[in-house]
Amino acid sequence: MSSRLRSVVLSAVCVACATPAVAGQTQSTLGQGSATAEAPPPRVFAAAEQRLLQAAMAGNVSEIRAALADKAPVDVQGESKMTPLGIAALYGHTDAVKALLAAGASVAADQDGESAVMLAAREGHVAVIDALAAGGADLAAKDRDGMTALMAAAAANRAAAVTALVRHRADVNATSAGGATALMAAAFGGHLQAVDALLAAKADVNHKDSAGRTALLAAALGGNPAVANALLQQRADLTVEDTNGSTALIYAAANGHAAFLDAMVKAGLKKGNDLALAFSVRGCHTDAARILLESGASIAADLNGSPMLVLAAASNCLPAITMLLDRGASIDAADGQGTTALMNAAVGGFTPLVELLLARGADMEKTNAGNQTAWLMAAMGNHREVVELLRAKRDASGGTKP
Repeated sequence: MSSRLRSVVLSAVCVACATPAVAGQTQSTLGQGSATAEAPPPRVFAAAEQRLLQAAMAGNVSEIRAALADKAPVDVQGESKMTPLGIAALYGHTDAVKALLAAGASVAADQDGESAVMLAAREGHVAVIDALAAGGADLAAKDRDGMTALMAAAAANRAAAVTALVRHRADVNATSAGGATALMAAAFGGHLQAVDALLAAKADVNHKDSAGRTALLAAALGGNPAVANALLQQRADLTVEDTNGSTALIYAAANGHAAFLDAMVKAGLKKGNDLALAFSVRGCHTDAARILLESGASIAADLNGSPMLVLAAASNCLPAITMLLDRGASIDAADGQGTTALMNAAVGGFTPLVELLLARGADMEKTNAGNQTAWLMAAMGNHREVVELLRAKRDASGGTKP
């Protein structure tokens, strides 16, 4: 079975990744090391059961009826942990779904963590959704991540399925475990058709998830400006901030979505533009940085004490360095540890960048808080080309080795 759609995770630009858990190990209570549980033997299916499961996948109604007549359990779970009803729903076999429901198949049976209607919604099978709803499917049911059928349809840009579920009275503002809605899922995916369908159904455009993010912030992560415009036309809050104080400008800039960023600027959003510039420079998103600079963002701003030029140098971003210097950025600006752009370039062994900074007048004699120069950093990293560039600069200026 294909991988299941999960509830949308809208990663905040300022939050570090969690440490991944170590899978596949259990610690012995007696200190005897790790133990691996033996996998249970595969189940052997009776001929009638195999016949039913295969018929459901093929949508063969006559074979389904024959297998049931041969005493196959209507809700038998196959190796995919799905019942015949779930399999038929997944593949869009409406007549097979109706036949199985008529035979008493459980519309609420577990389909490897989902329901049959969730599978149909994800794949956009409208007729199957209608049949399952008529058969009593619970459209408010959620998977283990708190995702509903409507969220599954929205996340997959199944606009017709969204409309069908709404027609069957699915809750358009139901939330996942993290507080996300179907509208946020569609916006994050950049799915304009699904967004339009949900807005037409009066989805709450300014609902916030547990991290304070709205559909507009989700759209900023996705990067589709058409989605942003659709949300703004329905009075989405342009200036909304998440719980970390990040705006749509910051989300879009950190992910390099220049067209989305431009739409936000043209809509009048300025809140967070300095921080957005810092994120765009750090990510070497030069087009985004240019838009922000032209909208009034300050080159004197910093990110956690690191000046723009230092951030750009750490990313080896020559275009951003050139743009910032042309706009008057201080070439020897340093962070709290005294690190300059030249030092970052030397540490990274970024020879062309070192050459550019030296040509623009960077001071190779400056030291950081540890009394280290760019020369020493390059030598410690065994970046010989950088060392030779600095040597040539020293010899040309008549200076002494740092």
